[in-house]
Amino acid sequence: MKYLIAELVTEFEPKYDHFRNLAKPFEYYGDRNTDISLSVSDEHINSLIKRMVPGTTIGAAEEFAYAGKFCKSIIKYNAMLIHSSAIEYNGKAYLFSADSGVGKSTHTSLWRKAFDNDVKMINDDKPVVRIFNEKAVVYGTPFDGGSGIANNISAPLGAVVFIERGESNSIRKAETPEIIKRLYFSTAHFVSRDTADKMLTNFENLISCTDFYILTCNMDISAAYLARNEIVK
Repeated sequence: MKYLIAELVTEFEPKYDHFRNLAKPFEYYGDRNTDISLSVSDEHINSLIKRMVPGTTIGAAEEFAYAGKFCKSIIKYNAMLIHSSAIEYNGKAYLFSADSGVGKSTHTSLWRKAFDNDVKMINDDKPVVRIFNEKAVVYGTPFDGGSGIANNISAPLGAVVFIERGESNSIRKAETPEIIKRLYFSTAHFVSRDTADKMLTNFENLISCTDFYILTCNMDISAAYLARNEIVK
């Protein structure tokens, strides 16, 4: 079966309903040639389950396996996964990235509460950013990370925000060294020796055309207003 993910025709055959249902909105019936072909063995899926959270279903493990394969394959297409919660607001995409448990999804839920129908969720865990002619575009993917939010929509990238938990709210522009460090930790497990140089080029191209911020925040709705007022141009 062919799917169109981040404008890349991707061919794979989900075995389990969990991932098959997530992938369905991305089905592609056009006549473009396949860009990426993926396959995952039962042995690989079963090995992943042993390393994942107890209770993980085989369907969720299949999704995770395909996510890893896909994100390694897209690097040569000027694309990368950024582990983040991605929203669309007033026609642009904004990515909120954080370590697990810090609260990226909590923060985007504050945006939905504050700005209601002006906010659309793109993906709550594994959106893809692709760069075309010095412009970055965010794409939803069928990889939801267990969130249930994996929509087939895209939008020009407005900004990337790295979240840190704090008692009070503040935001500042990120410096290049800390951007690279944080992007690296977001993507490192998808990078091999063969793709490391290309990924660094992707980082450089993204940094040159995108604003990055560090948001220190609590869980009060005022954090969403502070971020919106600073990052939305």
